[in-house]
Amino acid sequence: MIEEIKITSLTGRGSVTMRTRDYKAYWLGPVDWGQVHGDHQAYEYYNQVGQKIVGTKVGGRGLSITGWVVDGGTGDLRQRCDFLNAFISPVEDYTLEYEGRKIQFRPDDSIGYSSEYRKNNRLVRQFIITATMPYPLFSDAQNTASAFDSSGKLFRFPQNFGRTAPVVFGSQKKTYSVEVHNAGGFQTGMLIKLRFSGEVQNPRIKNLTTEGMAGVRRTFNRGESLEIDTTPGKKKMLLTTAGGKEQNILKYRDVNTTWRKMLLAPGRNLLALDCDDLNQRDAMSVTVYYTPLYLEVE
Repeated sequence: MIEEIKITSLTGRGSVTMRTRDYKAYWLGPVDWGQVHGDHQAYEYYNQVGQKIVGTKVGGRGLSITGWVVDGGTGDLRQRCDFLNAFISPVEDYTLEYEGRKIQFRPDDSIGYSSEYRKNNRLVRQFIITATMPYPLFSDAQNTASAFDSSGKLFRFPQNFGRTAPVVFGSQKKTYSVEVHNAGGFQTGMLIKLRFSGEVQNPRIKNLTTEGMAGVRRTFNRGESLEIDTTPGKKKMLLTTAGGKEQNILKYRDVNTTWRKMLLAPGRNLLALDCDDLNQRDAMSVTVYYTPLYLEVE
């Protein structure tokens, strides 16, 4: 049972939260986000038994939200209906959040109200929102971050045995690889942020699990930063200079860059940091941001 959702306008016109048994705002009823349909492409030849599937296309999914505007004794039922009437528009996009997951949609129609008196009167008004979710996968509401740099952590013995300083019996040095766990059921892109504290020639990030690589043929200097986004439709390599100026340097990408293989596979992914001079890896601080994708959330 879906007990609470939050709808946010992507044009900056605010958000609305709907909950079950909420007398003071918007009472949430049934929510149906349908199922994802797979359209299989298959072929068959003469005298073949059955078919062979060679590909599958996954389309969008429908959304239906039923609820009630309730007069909880505050006398503002009309005002809250006016807000919904103006808020839901078939020419704008929205995100729906549910239990830490989100999905984007666009309404098919303006908000609709019941024509029955017992469902539409001075005390209660039942409404319905129907929409299309063109990209049918849910994602986490917040990105997950994994950092390569884990330097500076020292382990100290709790007793000093009369010494003036605690006894250090181990340390964790800077790492040049990180294991990323994609908890979703699909490949997902990642945003890689690199900060440079010294000169680095031709930095590269490798996905040892998928055998992918993304690199830039350029020398970076102290104070500069680089963002590499491998998300389909959002591919970029953005340089920020020490003075804060942004520059698209996609033209400097390494010719061996494999965008399709730089997606995180479901499950374990091992990422590694590389450059022409391996001693320069200490001059890079790297963090990877990604969002797992899910078919269903219930």
